[in-house]
Amino acid sequence: MLHLRTKKKSNVKKRKKDALASVKRNQRLAYSAQKNAATRQLSCVSANRPSNRRLAHSIKASLRNIEQSGSEVQKDQEKQDRAVQELVDHLKSIAPFNKRWQVIETINQGTYGVVFSVRDVVTKVYGVIKVAKSMANEAGNVSAEWEGFILETMFKRSETASIVRLLDKGMLADQHGEGMEFVVLEKAAVPVKDFIYEVDGVYRKYRAANISLQMLKGIYDLHSQGLLHRDLKPDNMGLISREQPIALLFDLGMARMYTDGESDIRPPRTCCPFRGTPEWASGHAQKGREQTRYDDLIAWLYVTCELFANEREPTQPLPWTYRSNTMAHKYLKSIYCPARYLLKRVPVQFFAVNAYLQTGKKLH
Repeated sequence: MLHLRTKKKSNVKKRKKDALASVKRNQRLAYSAQKNAATRQLSCVSANRPSNRRLAHSIKASLRNIEQSGSEVQKDQEKQDRAVQELVDHLKSIAPFNKRWQVIETINQGTYGVVFSVRDVVTKVYGVIKVAKSMANEAGNVSAEWEGFILETMFKRSETASIVRLLDKGMLADQHGEGMEFVVLEKAAVPVKDFIYEVDGVYRKYRAANISLQMLKGIYDLHSQGLLHRDLKPDNMGLISREQPIALLFDLGMARMYTDGESDIRPPRTCCPFRGTPEWASGHAQKGREQTRYDDLIAWLYVTCELFANEREPTQPLPWTYRSNTMAHKYLKSIYCPARYLLKRVPVQFFAVNAYLQTGKKLH
């Protein structure tokens, strides 16, 4: 009897411990999802930039979610939208920020903050300002502060890194007098796809290859400083100008240090929420595993395949685009899928690159 009582108490303790661990894990996942949403809303790229078909696909999914949600949720959303618009109007009324940055247009706005295209009233330099809204969970502030820290650190160590520059940072007050952090970034104004599809034939292939190599250089610059991007895609890079077709990476809100303070590789986490954009993320990352340099390089390969497409808005940019079948999605990103499905438009040299990435030793 004593043995049974002891065993019963042990089981009760174990269940309580498991329940507590589950609650903590769900809290971490929820916070990670909020940081993902904040990073999306504080992107330098307008939500209207993706192709018409991609927009239609995302709108269809969002409408489905709205239909499933109740009227109370919709009312809350309308209330949030009004509050966001009030914030946008307030920020425009107090410009120029820091007596320098005049607002030109709104790029993005949402629950976590606002992104404006701005111009320095003195030097006439164009930039992008990210204003993070102060909230209870601080997801927006954390994302903006982290991105500003990364950019500041990067250019103290390497002034030639293929990453946008940090031009200014500081604090603003919202319409209620609460503090809001802001960062001003260099504006890579020309979308890479627009630049590539201005020409035809061999010149288009040259531009695609050149931008792919410049993107790889930006990834190398991040990795050499112990950082992973974790959200590489065509919309997260741009050119300084058509006269200076230098490709720069931006939107580093999802970046993560993969080394510790002494340049040693950090041990992988057991609980690892997915960060990134599923279409360009590696199959390894989508399984919820710790991302490494390997995952950034796989994302680079996927982006390169899209840059070599024959038209601006191809029917299917990547083999898994617009597919809702999860099993097919996993197979097409696995080592068992024939490479010709992914690499059908790129130069043949990329078959060797793909073979190395798929079968070589994974980078930690």
